[in-house]
Amino acid sequence: MSEINFRKCLLAVLLLLLFSVSGMAQNSTRIVMLHVEEKPISLGESQIEQTLIRVLSRNVNLRVFSTKNNKGLLPPLPADFSNTDSLADWCAESGCRYLLSIRIYDERIVRKKGFHFPLLFHKYQSEGIIEAEVRLFDASRNRFIIAESVETKEKGPRIFQATMDDDINDPDLHLTTPEKIRFISSLENKFCREVYEKLEKSIPTRNGYSR
Repeated sequence: MSEINFRKCLLAVLLLLLFSVSGMAQNSTRIVMLHVEEKPISLGESQIEQTLIRVLSRNVNLRVFSTKNNKGLLPPLPADFSNTDSLADWCAESGCRYLLSIRIYDERIVRKKGFHFPLLFHKYQSEGIIEAEVRLFDASRNRFIIAESVETKEKGPRIFQATMDDDINDPDLHLTTPEKIRFISSLENKFCREVYEKLEKSIPTRNGYSR
């Protein structure tokens, strides 16, 4: 065999190996399209979608794309999310295996009156609540592998008020705007971690989820 033919054969083998490795890497990657319907909150825009993308992207075997950020590049989402055939066709056209749909029904902070010590004080505590529906559609199986309601709660600061005051409208019982922003951020992070853990049990990957 001449040197030129040997080089051609060697190049062909190297290219074959390269394509094989690329194919294996692609097969181990799970592409997830994320669709979030957020509810407006009084303190500005919710950060749930951005937080979810950041949390899910910790897994090197997952590639997460937002339907909102890529609206011009993707086909229109099916109007009926219960029609699995339409969702499977959409996933095939979009080049993904999974569609993660998050619908936020409510996101709020409430203030609750807790125990009180007679003649001395009342205890108040803020609580953050997110109520949502989480659905994960697997196009390869043409079905939802997650479809459930989720309620996430986060305890906020405790405030004590002297019994003689006993005024729930006392300004000292209210969180300041910076405190509310930090509290909402903590609540949304907790919600995203809970969604993350659900996906961990449902999407098989070679190396699992990184934390």
